[in-house]
Amino acid sequence: MYAINFNHDWTYRHLDSDEGFTPVTIPHDAMLGEKRHALAFNGPNGGWFEGRDYEYVKHFIPDNALLGKSMILEFEGVYHNAEVWLNGKQLGFRPYGYTNFYVDITNSIEWGESNELRVIARNADQPNSRWYSGAGIYRPVSLWAGPREHIVPDGIGVRTLEEHGEGGSVRLEFTVTTTAPGKVVVDIPSLGIQQSFIQESKTGFFIVEVPSATLWSPANPVLHSCDIIPKLCVLLPDFFTFLCSHVLSHSPNLLFCFH
Repeated sequence: MYAINFNHDWTYRHLDSDEGFTPVTIPHDAMLGEKRHALAFNGPNGGWFEGRDYEYVKHFIPDNALLGKSMILEFEGVYHNAEVWLNGKQLGFRPYGYTNFYVDITNSIEWGESNELRVIARNADQPNSRWYSGAGIYRPVSLWAGPREHIVPDGIGVRTLEEHGEGGSVRLEFTVTTTAPGKVVVDIPSLGIQQSFIQESKTGFFIVEVPSATLWSPANPVLHSCDIIPKLCVLLPDFFTFLCSHVLSHSPNLLFCFH
C-alpha cells in the first residue's frame, strides 16, 4: 500500500459553537490558540492554557484511480478521545491521545461526490495530563491506499525462539496478519534466505531457521533487511507494506528492518 498526504485543506473550530471555521494545516496544536491564565485547571502541566473541545472538518473528492482499493486513514496523534466521522457516520473512536490509530473508510466513500471527514478532539476534561499535551490533530494524517488483499497495519511481528551465538544458528518466528489467505514470502537477502509459506487464515505463524547468523554488537551493529511479500488469493505479484525501518526482533543481538 502507499500513503497519500492528507494534511491539507482542513478547517477547525470549538466544538458545539456557532463560530466560523478557521483553515488549518495538519499537524495543528489547537491548545496554542487558547487563553492562558493562572487559574487554568491543568496549571503548569498544561502551560496555563484553557482546555476546550474541537472539531476538524475536511472535504475531499476521491480520485477515481482509487476505486476498488482499500482506503485506510492513519492518524498519528489526536488529543484526545478522538471521534472520526465520514459523511455523518461515526467510523472510529480512539481513547487516550498519544498513539497512532487507523480508520478503514473503504466502504463509506461516496464516489464522484464531495465527502466530509469530521474529527472531534476533546480537551475540556481538565486536568488530564501531567505534562503539556497539546490538543487537536497534532500529528500528521495519511490515507493509505492499495489492493483489498494486503498486510494489515502493524501486521508483522518477529521473535527469536533460539540463538546460539555469533556464527551459530538462530530460530525465528514470524507473525503476519493479512486481509486474506494466500502465499507469504519471507526474504532476508543479507542471510541468503527466501522462504514461501501458505497462509490458510488471516494470521500466519512461520518458522525460519538461520544456519549462520551475523549478530548485532556495539562494535559491529549489523541490521538485517527483511521483505515480507504477500501473494494473496490470486497470487498478486505486487509488494505491499505498512512497515519500514521498524526494528521488531525481540532478540537483543539480531535486528531486522522490515520493508
